[in-house]
Parts: sequence; structure tokens; C-alpha cells
Amino acid sequence: MWFLLTDNFIKIEIIFLWVVISYILFHFIYEISSLFSRLKSIIMPKRILIKEQLNNISPEENLDSNKNSESENDNKTEKISINEDSKVEKDIKEDKAELSKIQKDELSEIIKFAQTKINRWEYSDAKAKIIEWLSIDKFNKQLNLQLASLYEKDKDYKKAEFIYKDLIVLNDHDTEIYLKLWFILSIQTKYEVAFEIYKKLNSLDKSNVEAIEMLANLAHHLWNYEDSKAYSKIFLKKSPRNVDILYLQSLNLINLEERKDALETLLKVKQLEPYNIKVNELIEKLKLEIELEKNFNNSWDNK
Repeated sequence: MWFLLTDNFIKIEIIFLWVVISYILFHFIYEISSLFSRLKSIIMPKRILIKEQLNNISPEENLDSNKNSESENDNKTEKISINEDSKVEKDIKEDKAELSKIQKDELSEIIKFAQTKINRWEYSDAKAKIIEWLSIDKFNKQLNLQLASLYEKDKDYKKAEFIYKDLIVLNDHDTEIYLKLWFILSIQTKYEVAFEIYKKLNSLDKSNVEAIEMLANLAHHLWNYEDSKAYSKIFLKKSPRNVDILYLQSLNLINLEERKDALETLLKVKQLEPYNIKVNELIEKLKLEIELEKNFNNSWDNK
């Protein structure tokens, strides 16, 4: 016990305490900077070219090379188009070789094995086995989805994005892949491309309520109030008491200077949420603006 009271031990304790405090401060500063970064991406989203992103998408020519060097992907000439057949699509289809029955059975077991490893958080083992079998069946949907999910867990969203775009070439009516690609694009704040992805999804499945809701929100986020108004109207036909979309629609109408319709929509929100302070304040503001506009028009007519 005497050692615990020595000067050397006290110095060690002080040093250890400073290390712990430094570690805590570092993570606190990191979390704060991450929060500000996320807020900045929401308030001031990065503007990107839709045509460049949608019609010029580089496929992964080789999974291993893409894995080792992301800079090579950024410098490649982008080729795949989501909306129309392309030479790349033809090459991909020609590259698909028919597997033997034994290979198919083994592949089925590998997919189950990889999923088990993923569920157990043994990501390295799962990734190694997936990449090994992708060399045999490069465009297998399930294996590629598993690999993309692993890239997502690693926060390597660019590689996951490439995989989903490649899969869409061969599965252009698969709503699951469109949803996954939209999610990856949104994480990277590529809202304009995500909007186009949801438009494609909506064209494939008109009954997909989630797609309509996201189109309304994304269009509003991109200041495209006319489109947001149109999609909100479609959504409200199916869910007329949805407070979030009713409020969103009122904001669209305000931005389009359709104040009377906006007021009518806000009054519907008030019926559902009578004590919503934000809504009540906006109603009073709109009433005042409408009254001022009416008085101005009357005074102008009298002149």
C-alpha cells in the first residue's frame, strides 16, 4: 500500500488523468464539428449537376481495384446511364456466365454464410468470402447487396453507391435497389440525384406512398415548390390527415404566394394539432398579410 502514496505513483495518476481528459475533449470537439457539418449540409445543401450524376456513372470494372483505390474511380470516364440502355449494360449482360448446379448450390450456402457473419459483426470474414465469390458470379444481386451493406457500415458510401448503380443496370425495375441507392445519395447530400432516383421509383410503382412522400420533401428542400406542391397533393389524397405533409404543403403555397390556400391548409393542421404554437403563429401572420393585401387593393381601386 505504501507504493500508492509515493510521488512516482501520484505522477503516473496525474498523467493518466490528463490522457483521459484529453481523450474526452477530443471526442467532444469531434462530435460538435460533426454536428455543425450535418447542420450545414441540411441548411446549405451542396448543389450538384443532375445530368452529370445520373447519366455519367462509372461502374466498378474490378471489385478489388475499386476497393484499393477510390481515386481511380473518380478519374475514370463515367459511362452507365440509369434511364436508358447503354453499351455498358450490354457488356455486363454478356459477361454473365451461366453457373453449374453445383456452383449455384454452393453460392446459396455462401450467401447464407456471409449473412451469418454480418449478423455476428464478423465483417472482415464476410467481405473476404463475398469478394471471392463475386469473382465467379460478378453480378449476383444478393452478394452485391451484402457487399454494399458492408461498405455502408464502413461509411464508404461512394463504393456502395457504385454497386447499387451497377445493380440497377440489370435490375432496373427493382424498387429495393432504388431505395437503397436513394439512401446512399442522401447521406452524401446528393439531393438532386436522390430526387431523380425517387422520380424513377415513382414511375415504376405509382402506389409506393414512401416515394411520393420523399418526392414532396426533396422537391421542397431543393426549392422546387411547384413539384413539391404536386406530390404533396397526391400524397394527401391517400393520407389527408398527415400533419407533416399538410404543413409542408402550406409552406409550398406560401412560397408560391398562394396565401388563401395556404391559410386553408394551415387551418386543417390546426384542427389536428390545436396547440401547435408554430402553426398558430403562422396562421395569424397569414391572416394579417391577407388583410393588408386586401386593404391595399381596395385603396388602389378607389384611386
